[in-house]
Amino acid sequence: MIRILAAAILVASTLTWSGTMTKTSRLGVAAELPGSSLKWIHIAEGEFERKRLDLDKYRVSVVEEKDSVVVILTGLNVPKGVRGSIGPYPGYEVEISKKDMKVLRSNYTR
Repeated sequence: MIRILAAAILVASTLTWSGTMTKTSRLGVAAELPGSSLKWIHIAEGEFERKRLDLDKYRVSVVEEKDSVVVILTGLNVPKGVRGSIGPYPGYEVEISKKDMKVLRSNYTR
């Protein structure tokens, strides 16, 4: 009888532990983007560092155009789809040439 009880406790605790592990191993997704967008963000990152922008305060967007890609920083409090900034953190954008991967321009947006 004790062996059956011990086996039941072992099985129940194993099931509970594995269920807990499944729940805690799920990560919250902060962003999903095509891998090709990452190279444009890395190129624009140098411009963001030069301006000493605190990236924790921004949402990053990557907009692909015909001959270039624009990486845009928008304040976290700005509604999605709005360019520039309506809050304390100015928007910033970096346009990069698709042909040679060089920065064409970078500027603040309001």
